Amino acid sequence: MMKHNALVAAAVLSLATNTSPLVAQGQAVPELPVTISDDPTAAQAEELGAISSLFGDMFGGAEPLSPEEEARVGAAMQVVTKLFPEGTYAKMMEESMAPMLEGMMGGLGGSPAFALVSLTGLDLVSLQSIDEDRLAAAVALLDPAAAERNAAMGEAMFALISEVVVEIEPAYRAGLARAYAVRFSEDELTDLAAYFKTPVGEKYAAESFLIFADPQVMASMNEVMPVMMQRMPALFETMGEVGSEFPEGRTFSALGGDERAELAVLLGVSEEELAQAEPAVRTTNPIE
Repeated sequence: MMKHNALVAAAVLSLATNTSPLVAQGQAVPELPVTISDDPTAAQAEELGAISSLFGDMFGGAEPLSPEEEARVGAAMQVVTKLFPEGTYAKMMEESMAPMLEGMMGGLGGSPAFALVSLTGLDLVSLQSIDEDRLAAAVALLDPAAAERNAAMGEAMFALISEVVVEIEPAYRAGLARAYAVRFSEDELTDLAAYFKTPVGEKYAAESFLIFADPQVMASMNEVMPVMMQRMPALFETMGEVGSEFPEGRTFSALGGDERAELAVLLGVSEEELAQAEPAVRTTNPIE
């Protein structure tokens, strides 16, 4: 259940910080071997710290601004302040993300069938054929506090995500200013600033970011999931076919003696430690 809630949090945080069309799309997110539990250990904390460092450059770097572009950052910030004023993320979380989070918590943690998967070990497909009332009764029998717990966890999750997006807002605003300084000339920035001083321009600027998280827009995303599910078998098949054209990565036992020694030196661990850790090594097959 904790893993599912963590996925919900990640999904909402991703939506909260990527609703604007100005944010680059199509970035691949690596699958990470992290374990979330009710009682995080020091080892898990270290693992999360290592993962955090990996995410540091996942969206790539940016070219340094030229002197001319750097000189336009001040003018660009005046425009960005209109488009993305202080408190925008907090307002978006309250108006749009709160009901979305409630829906996602209900769809994942609050679904009787989904809850019973973790409680009983039964597979989701077999549970889907059972009447919803019987599923709910089974959850009530096994986990009477489920609804109350999910509501409390949802509130805590929303509060935490709200804190995160508010904290990162200044950095996002600074990035927008640099982007506008690159993409618009001094005269264009002046024209934009003048437009945003008009009644309609001021309204557009105040709503331009928030509108991408409007319930009307987000509701249209409900059409995406069925299409994705229909395409998923073909996607996995294609990935398997492409992956099969390349040799799989080798594990420690597949290396020669000299290679084992070299790997041990490169990683700063003993050959014995590598041999013991080998069962945890995953295949490079992208669909496994």
